[in-house]
Amino acid sequence: MIAYDMRYAPPAPIASVVVANAVQKRRHRSAPALLDTGSDITAIPRSLASTLQLYPIGQIRLEDVQAQTLKVLTYAVHLTVADLSIPRLEVILTGLNHVVLGRDVLNRLYVLLNGPEAVFDVRTTPLASTQAPPAPG
Repeated sequence: MIAYDMRYAPPAPIASVVVANAVQKRRHRSAPALLDTGSDITAIPRSLASTLQLYPIGQIRLEDVQAQTLKVLTYAVHLTVADLSIPRLEVILTGLNHVVLGRDVLNRLYVLLNGPEAVFDVRTTPLASTQAPPAPG
């Protein structure tokens, strides 16, 4: 289990990921990533896109939390999280200093958030069952 990052208020599940240029994989960086089940798509910091020399590959329409629609550019990256390697993932840019892992990645993983104990786990294989045994009867 991985401890939540206590620098966030409230504490947050932050995993380590590797983001690489999808074409020139030698250009890669490790980065912290917030697990965000409310995000449809993964976002990387604008500064990371610059460091990796990424170029736009398309654009999509997004609706923000205030229900405003906007067009944003998309970029292709090679993303690795846990034991999952995604050779070509379409991402958007953010002004944050961490990656935001959206459901486009999280839906490929087994994720356990244990908020009361402020720990989480991310795997490519099923997590051990935490169900209580059936009541006798």
